[in-house]
Amino acid sequence: MKLIVADDESLIRASLVSMIQDMESEWDIVGEATNGEELIELVKQHKPGVVIVDIRMPKLNGLEAMRAGKDISPCTKWIILSGFSDFAYAQEALKLGASEYLLKPVDPVELEKALHQTAKYDLEFMRLLNQQFENSLFALCHGLTSLRSEDRNSLFYRGFFVGASIVFDTAKQGNEIPDLTCQMYDDLRKGMNDALIHGNQFALLALPNGELATVGAWDPNTGAGGKERVQRFFQWLELKAACYHPDVQITVLRTCECLGFEQLNVQLQQLQSRSSLRALCGVGGTIARSDLEAASGSPHKTKLSGLLNSLKHHLQARNFLNYQAAVNELEHVLLNKELLSPEEKRSVNRFLSFTVGVSLVEDASPDVMIRSLRQLGETVLLDKKQKDPLAGDLAEQVIQYIENHYMDDIGIGQIAHQLQVTANHLSMVFHKKAGVTFVKYVTNIRMQKAKELLLNTNLQVKQIAEQVGYYSTRHFTKLFTEHYDSYPSDYRKIHLGNVMK
Repeated sequence: MKLIVADDESLIRASLVSMIQDMESEWDIVGEATNGEELIELVKQHKPGVVIVDIRMPKLNGLEAMRAGKDISPCTKWIILSGFSDFAYAQEALKLGASEYLLKPVDPVELEKALHQTAKYDLEFMRLLNQQFENSLFALCHGLTSLRSEDRNSLFYRGFFVGASIVFDTAKQGNEIPDLTCQMYDDLRKGMNDALIHGNQFALLALPNGELATVGAWDPNTGAGGKERVQRFFQWLELKAACYHPDVQITVLRTCECLGFEQLNVQLQQLQSRSSLRALCGVGGTIARSDLEAASGSPHKTKLSGLLNSLKHHLQARNFLNYQAAVNELEHVLLNKELLSPEEKRSVNRFLSFTVGVSLVEDASPDVMIRSLRQLGETVLLDKKQKDPLAGDLAEQVIQYIENHYMDDIGIGQIAHQLQVTANHLSMVFHKKAGVTFVKYVTNIRMQKAKELLLNTNLQVKQIAEQVGYYSTRHFTKLFTEHYDSYPSDYRKIHLGNVMK
């Protein structure tokens, strides 16, 4: 959100600007004014969201500038600064519609509270705070930061959360499916923005296994509105997923309602580890965590669902030997005396139809299923030529891409789109090759580059953050501190100091 600072004392202006730049939320300070006339010109030019103005200024005082500014930019909010002797002026400012009133010298905590209170109902500000929430949640889910780095009064400790892992299943190949995945991402982002109000937060992120996830959270102290909007968003998500595209089955794996991030994270990890069970629970709908937990109690069903999912990944990798080995093992598992229910059989047939392209009648026997899968392997996999772009080492291509683009906003889904594979498959292949998840690998590269810039240049921390791919200095600092157990500025002082000795 755009912000203007107006005070005739340069030291006070510099102090205010420094306080604002150190805040968790990123304000766009578009101008500084030394008198009321300068302030009016800046308001005309920028139409800011918030103005912080001293009551006593040359040419036009704060009250006069506020009267004129409200005519120029009616949506601008005003925060008034004054001393004890200006109490009558402050009362007049509040009558004119000032949002907040602060005494000099300004306390940083009180200033941040005033800015949050002033802007909390502004959509642009809510989205700014929501982006910060999403950044922090992403870092926590991927183990880049720990919960101890978050304020004890934050939503991550006292808020309520609901999450969902969103899994795409299709037998289609080529650019069409990644395009559909990106479209779903855009639709989800729009849906979250529409549901965002004061008191709730949303996040859209890739989980460590590459699957897309969405999370809603609400503050229990702001009434029922936040919870209701989160619930309505997830109802909308489930309806949208159920009828998204005839060639794609989107399965929504839902957590329970969780108190705090720790509970949410445990349940999201469970959803990832049990995702393959959708082959038996049914793709193309919503599956509650409790249903996945019940299905996971059967070792036979867990092994069967894992094998069914492996067929999909072997097809994508064009790995004939592993595919046929999985089919052979699947045949052995299907001979087990523990029978599937009619509904589970239908779910398996539906899963195979939408993952490997084998169409089976509802009551097809295991023999028919195995024969069809073997035929598919012979006709599809063995016919693939060396020119197939998927025949190369996907992980090496990803590593090379990261080396060239670590400073950009990159994700596993974006790279999977370019390589024409699913994000889940690419994430699995990369983790096996690199030994760490995609996100941790990218973060390690960025932190290493940041360390080099700190020690070999005079760039400011904010500039270094931007050069290695972070546009929130606070978020970069949090990650760097977690990585090296030192603030970036302290790291530079300590290590350059040691060099000088």
